[in-house]
Amino acid sequence: MPWRSTCIQESRPRFHAFFPVCFVVVSIFLGGNVYAQQPVMRIYLPNTADEDWSFLSEHSSRSDFWDPLKYISLGREGRYLTLSGEARYRVEGFHLKGVDGTSTRDNYLLQRYLFGADLHLGTRFRLFTEFQSGIINGQLRSARPTDQNIADFHQAFLEWRQPINGKGVFGVKVGRQELSIGSSRLISASPGLNVKRSFDGALLYFRKDTWRISGTFAKLNSVNPGAFDDRVDSKQTFWGLGVSRKSPRFQKGELGLYYLGVDRANAEYEQGEGRDLRHTLGLKWTGTGTRLDLNYDMILQWGLFEGSAVRAWALSTETGYRFVDARGKPRIWFRCDIASGDRDPGDPRLQSFNPLFPGNSYSGLVGLLGPTNLTDFDPAVTFILRKNVSLTLEAPSYWRTSSADGVYAPDLRLLLHADVGQGKYVGTNPGAVGVWQVMRHIQFQGAITRFISGAFLEDTNTAGGFGFYSATMMYRF
Repeated sequence: MPWRSTCIQESRPRFHAFFPVCFVVVSIFLGGNVYAQQPVMRIYLPNTADEDWSFLSEHSSRSDFWDPLKYISLGREGRYLTLSGEARYRVEGFHLKGVDGTSTRDNYLLQRYLFGADLHLGTRFRLFTEFQSGIINGQLRSARPTDQNIADFHQAFLEWRQPINGKGVFGVKVGRQELSIGSSRLISASPGLNVKRSFDGALLYFRKDTWRISGTFAKLNSVNPGAFDDRVDSKQTFWGLGVSRKSPRFQKGELGLYYLGVDRANAEYEQGEGRDLRHTLGLKWTGTGTRLDLNYDMILQWGLFEGSAVRAWALSTETGYRFVDARGKPRIWFRCDIASGDRDPGDPRLQSFNPLFPGNSYSGLVGLLGPTNLTDFDPAVTFILRKNVSLTLEAPSYWRTSSADGVYAPDLRLLLHADVGQGKYVGTNPGAVGVWQVMRHIQFQGAITRFISGAFLEDTNTAGGFGFYSATMMYRF
């Protein structure tokens, strides 16, 4: 791939795999219950800090091997400690046979470990901390800062909550934390990465009935490869406000309006590098019914790039329909994303969309490309092969929205300049993703895709396309 560095990363610090495997096997025997038999209240959420295990204060509710660690009483009512953990192992591989006869083959193992402690001091105060370790072993020709972080605190915040009239709650979180405000397309911890994203700052929220209001001011937590060397990124400041309510006409979901702001001291676009002050106004609508589901975002942006005006926009949609009475309960869904690109690099005014802090699968489940200057259409179908096994087949295609702008990565890097090729069609990458939830604690996931290069890449070394695969095992408690 022409945008991959020629610098090869050799062996990194290793954890022996024998102990985690034994740990998982023992837990299967002691945990006992299979995934399909778990009570609905026992849910592991993407952000461990959002989980509530207070129901385990009743000993009659305990049935799992880990339950004694999910509620450790500290004597007085409402005072307890919850412990949590995650071990994830992911093998990834990339193979490119260039048109010049050269061959690039990367194979590497990604390891991520999370350990959290949630201390509740009554109904109003809690202290949450979460330790993270991300490690890579093997060869990877393009260094990614999210691949390795030997040891550091991913989250460490103090929360205060004040109930209001028995129906609402006002709260404040201060410290290092994952943020979820506005749209998850724009603000995400990006759990697919080996090292998850977090921020240092404050979050204020108010919840009442079906309404939620939240506001934040924070700075990105920069990821460094060593141990306990992460620092606040003084070059990136983020703030925002979101208002949402329960989605109309759907059993689950929400309808919301949000404003997000970011000030980056050094952003890179086709036009060049410089300070990017960006304001984002968005409208989102998510909903899930028995058959129909949707996830829509309409986004407008304005601001300044190196002192000149910014005007950008994006539209993101995902619409699905599940045939609940058919064998395999297939869900057919279509995703379409359109994000603006710069119309003229010689004009100091900028139209390139800034996706802020997105997830790594903004477009397509594998997430090879970022949303800036990207138009994509992704038809897909998901089958439920068994209650705990699913298979998704997809074939996303990508075009440059503006032929004067380049192609970007999910982490906002400029991958390819506009002048490397002709036309807007970048390519298509059909692929398959399978998920097996063995039990509540254990999940296996596999993905394989083949990128078929389009006209824009026909004069590059990737004209013949490339292949990518991943295999993941994750254990949580």
